[in-house]
Amino acid sequence: MPSAADQTLENQNEEELNSLHSKIKSLRSVTIDILDDANRQNDQTNSFTSFASSLFSTSRHHSRTMASTSTLRQYRTIAYIVGAIVVFWLIMKLWRSGPSSSSSPHVIEPEY
Repeated sequence: MPSAADQTLENQNEEELNSLHSKIKSLRSVTIDILDDANRQNDQTNSFTSFASSLFSTSRHHSRTMASTSTLRQYRTIAYIVGAIVVFWLIMKLWRSGPSSSSSPHVIEPEY
């Protein structure tokens, strides 16, 4: 039969074991969170790299296309782009100004 001192040591060992077990669970949780965050950042980096590569490829394709076409076609394309920007600017300017005071109905109050 174990003595009281042995029982006390056994209880202390169990408490320490439970404490270590909870610390291991916490450490595992933190490690998994770090791994998930690293994977998420890696995915964002990969998507940015993919976008940059696609943008570079499109730019290179556009340069080759413009170099192989006639000068008149290049000027026409530039005019379309500038015209679209001007139209967009005008629409935004009109939209920001809102309804003018002249378009609101005037209320005439009767004289008594």
